[in-house]
Amino acid sequence: MKISKTNYLDYTDCRKNLWLKKHKPELFVGLEFSEFDQKMIEEGSITDEVAQQLYPNAVLVNDVGLKGISQTKELIDTKTPTIFQATFEWDDFFHKSDILIYNNELNGYELYEVKGSNSVKEYYINDLCFQKTIIEKNGINIIKSGVIHLNGKYRFQDKLNLKALFVHEDVTDRVIDSQGDVIQQMLDVKKYLSMPEEKGCECLYRGRRGQCQTFQYSNPQVPEYSIHDLSSIGKSKKLLNYLVDLHIYKLEDIDVKNELKGLKIKQYDSYMSGKPIIDKIAIKNMLDDLEFPLYFLDFEGYTGAIPRFNSFGPYQQVPFQYSLHILHEDGVLDHKEYLITEPTADLTLPLVKKMREDIEDQGTIISWSNYEKQRILKLIKLNPTYTNFLLGLNHRMFDLMTIFSKGHYVDALFKGGWSIKKVLPILIPDLSYSELEISGGTQAMAMWGKMLEGNYTTESSDQIQKDLLEYCKLDTFAMVEIYRFLTNVK
Repeated sequence: MKISKTNYLDYTDCRKNLWLKKHKPELFVGLEFSEFDQKMIEEGSITDEVAQQLYPNAVLVNDVGLKGISQTKELIDTKTPTIFQATFEWDDFFHKSDILIYNNELNGYELYEVKGSNSVKEYYINDLCFQKTIIEKNGINIIKSGVIHLNGKYRFQDKLNLKALFVHEDVTDRVIDSQGDVIQQMLDVKKYLSMPEEKGCECLYRGRRGQCQTFQYSNPQVPEYSIHDLSSIGKSKKLLNYLVDLHIYKLEDIDVKNELKGLKIKQYDSYMSGKPIIDKIAIKNMLDDLEFPLYFLDFEGYTGAIPRFNSFGPYQQVPFQYSLHILHEDGVLDHKEYLITEPTADLTLPLVKKMREDIEDQGTIISWSNYEKQRILKLIKLNPTYTNFLLGLNHRMFDLMTIFSKGHYVDALFKGGWSIKKVLPILIPDLSYSELEISGGTQAMAMWGKMLEGNYTTESSDQIQKDLLEYCKLDTFAMVEIYRFLTNVK
């Protein structure tokens, strides 16, 4: 049973989940990565490919398995200066290294891991320790370890500057300090995978968002709606551990006097009462402060590891469209929208100009979360002549989500969340994203990016534009309907 670097990192997250991947792979059939996770995987692959351009004379190990190991040995024996995807194995462990560079002066190799992030994260060190250990067990001297990551301060301008885009960060000392612990973990992984299946998994002590893919299989005693779904439980480690240690998983089994000890958890109260907990006065006061006309605004943004547009850097959000529903005091509802379909040097200027036409100088701008405010701040930097207008929008901004995030309207059916996709199905069940061709922000981002690459026919491109507009339009209409719902709360 071969243990890859990914397997090792999986072990450090949830060892039982790894055991099941190796011994009961059928449990993972049909379990797909989320759109966001898939996007991150793709961005990582793109970053690897672009980083390789830093070393145009490097040799790529393109064979797999034993052939890859054999090809790597030949390249090492001839002291090949730079090798991509060098493949090694030792005992039950194997891996491919992103970049190996031979250092003539020190007679050894420099080991580099390419990461599509703007900084060095702690688990990158363990990642490199794993690789270094296997390589050194093959009798090869590693004299330096480093991470090649993106430069968060870099801004694209007309042409990609690879040397400015990437940062080479030396982490040799950190790898040396951690290697002993990682070697012990590697031996622990091997031993654990040879053992019988254990009951449960460590995710029992984590909030719902931190749990592994096979949590329900490993912990069948935990109901679909459990203590793990309480919005504050993931941050209240002490309380979560306390309840789990008492084997209390159902909300119905909580003894308020003993377990909650005076804590006021509105989600729990809503669950137990079977109805929402509503602070009607707080909601009314917030909504009464809004000034008509009400502009319900939503941006869609594109982000990528490798920037493509002038003045944008790695992972900076590029606002490529907006939807605007305008609710007048007499109840009349108008809709405006804009989508960038043909990027120019001043990418966002046409979008800002259209916003200036669509939004008057009076009236509250309503968004969901702080996302729109952040996009407007970026638009100010890109379009300084519109500073007064754009700053004015932010000064007039009201975040509708705060009614839910601050606990003024809490329904247990939200399951501790307050994203629009958590709230909308409960408050306005007839309004749904399910029938749209594009039903999520990550999907919208991906479709816009692919549309710009020109890999579609004109007819297909027109359909994508239509789908993007319909998705964004539903976001703002959903806010309108939630606002209307809240105004009728008595």
